[in-house]
Amino acid sequence: MKIKLIAHLLLALSSPAFSAVYSAGHGDIGIAYEDGDFFFHYHLGSTATLDSLPVGNPPDGEEFEPSAITVLVPQSTMLTLPNNATLNNGTGVAAGGSIWILPQVESSGVPFLGFATEELGSEFANITFALGAVTSPSGSGNFSLWNNDSFGSPQFQFSTNDPSGTANGNNTFTIPVATHAHYNLGFSETGTWDIEMTVSGTHNVDGPQSSTRNFSFAVVPEPTNALLLSLGSLVLLRRRRA
Repeated sequence: MKIKLIAHLLLALSSPAFSAVYSAGHGDIGIAYEDGDFFFHYHLGSTATLDSLPVGNPPDGEEFEPSAITVLVPQSTMLTLPNNATLNNGTGVAAGGSIWILPQVESSGVPFLGFATEELGSEFANITFALGAVTSPSGSGNFSLWNNDSFGSPQFQFSTNDPSGTANGNNTFTIPVATHAHYNLGFSETGTWDIEMTVSGTHNVDGPQSSTRNFSFAVVPEPTNALLLSLGSLVLLRRRRA
């Protein structure tokens, strides 16, 4: 893999450094094992939209450092929650309250973000993702991640409101290597979020491995283009998939 510099749009957010805006199409929070270390990263597909343009070649997309990307959660993802105790407790949003959800199923004009272990082989077995510190715009917002079972019932993997109610009771979930999975990602308020995650697994020769990174999300209360204000001269590190 090689690193290259690209110019990018400035996003008018209050939060850490400016970064490129991932606003639509398929992408994954992925994990690879390189030179004895985990590489915890974004892998955006070639048709994913980054700074209003398709990621493009190569056909299997591009890889990026987490700090280089802000995932956009557009106003169109806002829903009013029904009265459902499991859903309300897991999301931390009461019945009748608003939540912004990146959905488990693909939807036009919205990031379709999964979790991928497709770059790992039989040197690992299962890979565990764990939720760390969550910084919300107000300091009291709730972040959650869940999938729907075959009966349509929510099964929470992450919940800042009710960690004990998650599938493993501790804000973790595990997926096999050489696969990927999609979940609903829920945000209880608008603004810029910083989500810390740790990925871990055991290499059959090198032993236990882990990596902790922070991922940024911008939940917008108004049409997306109101936040994309100007071209900037800053640059970011972009990793091309080998």
